[in-house]
Amino acid sequence: MYPMSTYELNIHAIPMLLMGIVTLGLGILVCRSNRESAAHRHFLVLCGSIALWLIATSIGLCATTPDQALVWYKLDNVGVMFISVSFYAFSAEFLQLRRPRSIWLGYGLSAILAAAVFLHQDFVVGVRHYWWGYFPQWGAASAPFFVVFFAYMAAAFADYLRTFRTATTPIRRQQIKFVLIAFVIAYLGSVDFFPAFGYEVYPFGYVPIFLLTVVVTTAILRYRLLDAAPFVALSATYLPVIPFALMLIFLAPALGNLEPASAAGMLVFMTVAFTILYATFQPRLQSALNKGLFPGRYDAYNTLTRFSHAMVMNLDLVNLQTEIVHTLQTTMGIEKISLFLFEKEQGRYSLKVSHGIDEDKAKAVQITSHAPFIEFLLKHDRPIVKEEFQRGLGGQEDTDASTLIATLTMMDAEVCIPLTNKTRLIGFVNLGHKPALGIYTQDDLDLLGSLAANAAIALDNATLYDDWKRSQLLIRRADRLRSLETIAGGFAHEVRNPLTSIKTFIQLVPTRRDDPEFLDGFGSVVADDLARIERLIEEILDYARYMKPKFSLESINEIVISCLHFMDVKASSLGVVIEKQLAEELSSIMVDRQQIKQVLMNLALNAIDAMKANGGRLTVVTRQLTGTDGTRWIQIEVSDSGCGIAPEDLPHIFDPFFTTKHESTEHVGTGLG
Repeated sequence: MYPMSTYELNIHAIPMLLMGIVTLGLGILVCRSNRESAAHRHFLVLCGSIALWLIATSIGLCATTPDQALVWYKLDNVGVMFISVSFYAFSAEFLQLRRPRSIWLGYGLSAILAAAVFLHQDFVVGVRHYWWGYFPQWGAASAPFFVVFFAYMAAAFADYLRTFRTATTPIRRQQIKFVLIAFVIAYLGSVDFFPAFGYEVYPFGYVPIFLLTVVVTTAILRYRLLDAAPFVALSATYLPVIPFALMLIFLAPALGNLEPASAAGMLVFMTVAFTILYATFQPRLQSALNKGLFPGRYDAYNTLTRFSHAMVMNLDLVNLQTEIVHTLQTTMGIEKISLFLFEKEQGRYSLKVSHGIDEDKAKAVQITSHAPFIEFLLKHDRPIVKEEFQRGLGGQEDTDASTLIATLTMMDAEVCIPLTNKTRLIGFVNLGHKPALGIYTQDDLDLLGSLAANAAIALDNATLYDDWKRSQLLIRRADRLRSLETIAGGFAHEVRNPLTSIKTFIQLVPTRRDDPEFLDGFGSVVADDLARIERLIEEILDYARYMKPKFSLESINEIVISCLHFMDVKASSLGVVIEKQLAEELSSIMVDRQQIKQVLMNLALNAIDAMKANGGRLTVVTRQLTGTDGTRWIQIEVSDSGCGIAPEDLPHIFDPFFTTKHESTEHVGTGLG
């Protein structure tokens, strides 16, 4: 070897050196992520071969004599010999093809060719000085290398195309398509062969190879399921590196005229400045590219993100369930969706809402809280993908994977997203295929996982609110039943007089059955008293059982007029004047007509009774009100000129059969409730 003092800094060598070191690091990182994977090990060999090629080339560019450069370029060709074979080996393992003989034969041929580089003088016959520095010149003995290189490259691409045509699952087709496109672009770097045969073409092939190596590494480490869309934007964000590298190339002559230390300082300054600017704007650039290149995906992500935050405020359980399924279907275009929630009473998970599936079949699916499928969701708390288990990527034993696959298949699910809140599995959402057999990327799964976390909280809150409403209803029913003692006393007081008249009538009928005047007069009294008892019994039954309101669109003014019409005669006989101040063009409103009439009747009758001694005025007013938030209301105001209600009686005015009167009169004593 030659001492360091015999080398000179070459601006063209620095990016190659840095990219070679980074490429080797990426290969090690990928291999360490899964040492058991043969594909990862072959990827390490591929990265190592590229790194050896780039590092040795960068040192050769710094050589000051042809002999120095020749040594390093022979070494760089050792790396080049293994690139195509290691790519073929990686591809075979990635495509799950059995090619052990072809792989080991290729590695053996590469080793022989690598040895020939040093042993045969006609392989690398020398170096030639170009404007960027020394570069190797290949001789006739390199022909076998090109046969091996392009044969293994062609075989790899043939495997990709054949497997792509026969692939039946969307994930597999997307994976193959992405890797195929990635390596086609990367191997455009073969332009570096041109200067090896005397053509003065700048060897920039290392740039696309390095960039695609970075992208594929990112895909392997970050994305379990490869989709081309995210990587198109990801690759595009690296494009600013190319003009920066070209700028360095064109500035090379100027930097070459400076002192080595000054040139190195200037290079370091430009690199650091570019790195800072790139790191600052790269996230914004990627966001803009995602929005521009894939607006549908970008809008869907934004919609789901907004919905994820908004649904926490929705306490309507049925509406929330429907909204979750509807939003997923409309934003992501998923063909089949089903939402299962836990039913505490039955101790199982049952279908609540679905889209695009056979509901009878889905409702027949009943999964208990102790089923292996539920235990897996609780343990891992992450979206699970059926195809990962089918391909053995789920990290489970075969028996466990078979159980999970069978359960997912039974529910027509490709992806299952658990809804977990505070270590409790509230339920889960099953998703079918995306449109055009698209796949779920890791970004999709991350977003759906975030959505599921908020959905679990929202569903839990809505369930608790629903339980609270039911408990309040039960409390109200219990309160009504506890009041039956008071009701019974009031009923006895009210029914005593009618029963007395009926009893008297029954006693006198045998002796006065031939008296028509008695029978007609007393008979009508008895009929009225029976009707009064019937009404009292009906009121007790209505009070004891919960009556669900029957809402309809009604005119409040018409209800008021109808009620007051029946009271005109009684009011006039007692010297009470009824005054109606009804707002014109009052909007119709959804109300329970019978309950509103009952309230108005009770208020009006009580008011008339309070003024019967001295007469007075009963005033009923209707008016339209508008709240500060723009909400419109209708107000009914009932007032009279009587003595009013005593303060001690106010808390009881809605109690049934509460009265301050002791004479039996129709409708008196039933309270306002």
